[in-house]
Amino acid sequence: MLLRIFRSQSPIQFLLILPLFFGLWYSSFGNGIIQAPANFDTGLYHFIFNLISPYPVLISFIAILLVSLQAIVLNWVLIRNNLSLRNNLLPAYIFILLTGSTHSLTQLSAPLIASLFILLGIAELLFMFELKDPFTECFNASFFITVASFFYFPAIFFFLLIWISYLVYRVISWREWIISFVGLAAACLFVWFYFFWNNQEMVIWKSIKQFFGYPEHFKVQLSHSAYIIWGLIALIFLGSLSNLMNHINEKVIAIRRKYWVIIFIFLIAILSFLYANQQSGYHIIFFTIPATIIINYALLNRKNPRRSELFLWILTIAVIISRIVGI
Repeated sequence: MLLRIFRSQSPIQFLLILPLFFGLWYSSFGNGIIQAPANFDTGLYHFIFNLISPYPVLISFIAILLVSLQAIVLNWVLIRNNLSLRNNLLPAYIFILLTGSTHSLTQLSAPLIASLFILLGIAELLFMFELKDPFTECFNASFFITVASFFYFPAIFFFLLIWISYLVYRVISWREWIISFVGLAAACLFVWFYFFWNNQEMVIWKSIKQFFGYPEHFKVQLSHSAYIIWGLIALIFLGSLSNLMNHINEKVIAIRRKYWVIIFIFLIAILSFLYANQQSGYHIIFFTIPATIIINYALLNRKNPRRSELFLWILTIAVIISRIVGI
């Protein structure tokens, strides 16, 4: 029934998403919980934390706004790139489920803010395929991802995605490669000017030194309940990834290469997770983007729609139960 509604492209989709969103974020709204600055949370997040920490309702509103924007942008990007059905809100539904699966993901945090800019960078990389001179897209992608790193420095790993996308798209022009560094430099200059103006130009430098000098890596800190719900999500994701890999060569070149870029997003998220440490519960947000895209593909393209319907119900019920028991 759920999947049939999304396949029908009916306005009833909104009636499914809105109550779900309200239910998953109801317990978090107004509690004012915000992730305290920790390792690798760079200067911009410290500034935001100091600015809004006294206002609990504003904190909750910003967290909900960030998730809503990402759900809308991701849904639109997939449709625009022919990676999902038109007038279909299934990607937004899945994204809201994943981001609402644990209590930590519903809180305002540095990774949540950074993920919005990473998503904007990913959108630019997907749009650039088949463009004759994708200079603007190359610049925007590097600019957005660099800005993301100024909120949460491990996001800088996603800068690798730009060069990997060039290789996947077989971009051989030196201009695009140079422009990626120009976008990085522009973002660095913009942020550095802000901190220089406020006599805090050493903040970013200290964060970078801490990042490369931090002795503990891959020290995952999640609750037992979070392991359970994300273990289930991982199983659904791996099944969906297997389905995609079995049929990826059947797609036209444009779709095939874009899905390869999405797979590399997942691999880079794993790489960046090595530096999550005590922020593991917040860092999971980086997995929600590739997981949403690949699960959405499998649900819409399985030959057995009943199996897809079952997986969607299992995912929905599991997330709701996880929030009821208070993960």
